[in-house]
Amino acid sequence: MNHQQIRDFFALNHTRPKKQLGQNFLVNPEILKIILEAGELTNTDTVIEIGAGLGCLTEVVARHVKSVIAVEVDSLLYKVLEAQFSTNPRVQLLNADILKLELNTLLSDETPIIAPTFKVLANLPYSITTPILWKLLEHHKQIHSCVLMMQKEVAERIVARPGGKDYGALTIGITYHAEAELIATLSPENFYPAPKVDSALLKLTMREEPKVAVENEALFFSIVRTAFRTRRKMLKNSLVRGRFASNEVLGTVLEELGIAPQRRAETLDIAEFAALANALAQL
Repeated sequence: MNHQQIRDFFALNHTRPKKQLGQNFLVNPEILKIILEAGELTNTDTVIEIGAGLGCLTEVVARHVKSVIAVEVDSLLYKVLEAQFSTNPRVQLLNADILKLELNTLLSDETPIIAPTFKVLANLPYSITTPILWKLLEHHKQIHSCVLMMQKEVAERIVARPGGKDYGALTIGITYHAEAELIATLSPENFYPAPKVDSALLKLTMREEPKVAVENEALFFSIVRTAFRTRRKMLKNSLVRGRFASNEVLGTVLEELGIAPQRRAETLDIAEFAALANALAQL
C-alpha cells in the first residue's frame, strides 16, 4: 500500500494510526524485497510475523514459505487481515499482544514430515522493541533467525563494538545468543505516518551455542547489567557496589585476568565479561 491508500483506509474507518501501538506502516515496496532477501525464506519455513498490519508483507511472505503466523494486536487491522487471508491455508491469524503471547504454543509442530524452521519478521513498535527482543532471545533454540525493523539508534546499540557510547548490556545480551547484522537504514519517508527518527533493518541469526562459555548465566548477565548501569564508574567500583565480592577479592580476580581495575564497562568485550563471571562463580 502507498501513503494515499493507507490514508484512505483510516479515513474510511474514521480513525487514525495508533501512536500508542507504534503504527508506522511501510510504504516503500522496495523494502519488502530487502526483507525477503534477508530472511532467506524457503518452503519449509514457518514465519511468525509480529505486527502484520494491513497484510502487505504477509501476502508476499506466504508465497515463499510453508506457513505464516501473523500476529496483530489491533482489532481493526485484524478484521482486515481476516477478510484478506481467511481462505489462505498458509496463513494463520492471531489477534494478540506479542508480549503476552506464549511463544511455545507457536514454536512447535506436532506431526512434522519435515521439521519446520521458525523465522521471525517484524516491523517492531519502537516503544517496546527491547522487551520483544529479550522475549525472542528466550526462544533462541527454537527460532532460526529474525529480520526486524526498529529504531536506528537501537540497531546501532546492538551491533556496536567495545569502546563506544552505543556499546552496552543490550549489545552483549544479544551477541551472547545471536549474530547481528545491520541490513539497511531507512529514512522516515519510507513509512506512513513518518516517524520522527530513522529506522534500521536488522537480522539476528541465532547461534547453536552461546558466543562465550559461562558457568552461571544469571551471574554473567547480572555482572553485565551492573557494570553498565554505572558505566561512567570504574569497573571494580561498580562491582564492589553490586556486592559481587569485596574490594580486595575483586582486585585479585581482575589482576589474575589481566583486566585493569580502572577500566570502564564499555571497554570490555564479551569474552572478558565471561572470564570475569566465571572467576567470580568460583568464589
